[in-house]
Amino acid sequence: MAKKFEIYDWMMKDMGLSGNELVAFAYLYGATKKGTEVFTGGYVELSSVMNTTIPTVYNTIKKLRDRQLVEPDGGMDRLTLKIA
Repeated sequence: MAKKFEIYDWMMKDMGLSGNELVAFAYLYGATKKGTEVFTGGYVELSSVMNTTIPTVYNTIKKLRDRQLVEPDGGMDRLTLKIA
């Protein structure tokens, strides 16, 4: 089943996202109903959406965490979006 999500211009212009970080953030943003809920998917789901490996997804999420755009909520597979 295809996963649909939107990439907004502010994600690139205001947040400076590109590549895997942009795709992951856009998917998480949409999957959490515009950042208001907790993402309960995991790295396997993200690897499918991003068409990449689990280690690449892990590194991408780490970069987003380092930039404080996502933060953990209860474990490695649950992420809460923090919108700047």
